[in-house]
Amino acid sequence: MAMHILFPTWSLSLVMLVGCAVPEHNTKEPPAEAASRPSLSPEEITHRFDYWLEEASELHEMATRREREADVLSKSKQETSDQEFVTHMRALAKQLHAAAEYAEEQAQEAQRESARE
Repeated sequence: MAMHILFPTWSLSLVMLVGCAVPEHNTKEPPAEAASRPSLSPEEITHRFDYWLEEASELHEMATRREREADVLSKSKQETSDQEFVTHMRALAKQLHAAAEYAEEQAQEAQRESARE
């Protein structure tokens, strides 16, 4: 008997978003772009910091959940298709962790901005 876990539709959208949102290259802005950005109020910076921290936490949580599900599936009697599904789940977990790390970097940037104010 094959065990399949259904993902909500939003999780598939999240996979696409993660792939697009996490840059693979250096994210440092050129000085001209950074200087042209409007200055944020301390409340906006705090809100941005809190937002990115919450995003990071939720993404790590989702990644950990996918890893646990993959572990459970890999321990059960499996068909070839189940093993492929486990591989995809682990890849998704890796992408979610990468997106969480990006969110953590954004939170740290907001914290640095807060310290400059």
